[in-house]
Amino acid sequence: MPIFVFHAAPDEPWAQWIALELRAAGHEVNLESAGTDFVQRIEVALSGTDSALVLVSAVHRATDDEWARIARSPDRLIVLYLDAAAPPEPLCALPGRSLHGLDEEDALELLLNLVGGPHPHPHPHPRNAR
Repeated sequence: MPIFVFHAAPDEPWAQWIALELRAAGHEVNLESAGTDFVQRIEVALSGTDSALVLVSAVHRATDDEWARIARSPDRLIVLYLDAAAPPEPLCALPGRSLHGLDEEDALELLLNLVGGPHPHPHPHPRNAR
């Protein structure tokens, strides 16, 4: 069952790193860049048995109405905060985890604990890839 990773275009390096690590842990991953229909795509992904990660940062341009629709999603939705920006108000009711300030090892451990799966070989974290 695939894991969908929804992200804002500027957060593509994070999304790519997360996808790389999840694939290395044996998961099927679909990257989904946020657009005007991203809430509908999340709802479709979660209508079956798939899981979804939503990467949230200060650059994500979703509206409060869109975040409210996401907040009504099933338990298979995982919200990951990428920076220190305050979470959108509608998401405050959802359990979310933050990758902000974590080193590569801790970020990877958190990610894999959220979705499950071992990981033998870490890949460069977006903060360290230059």
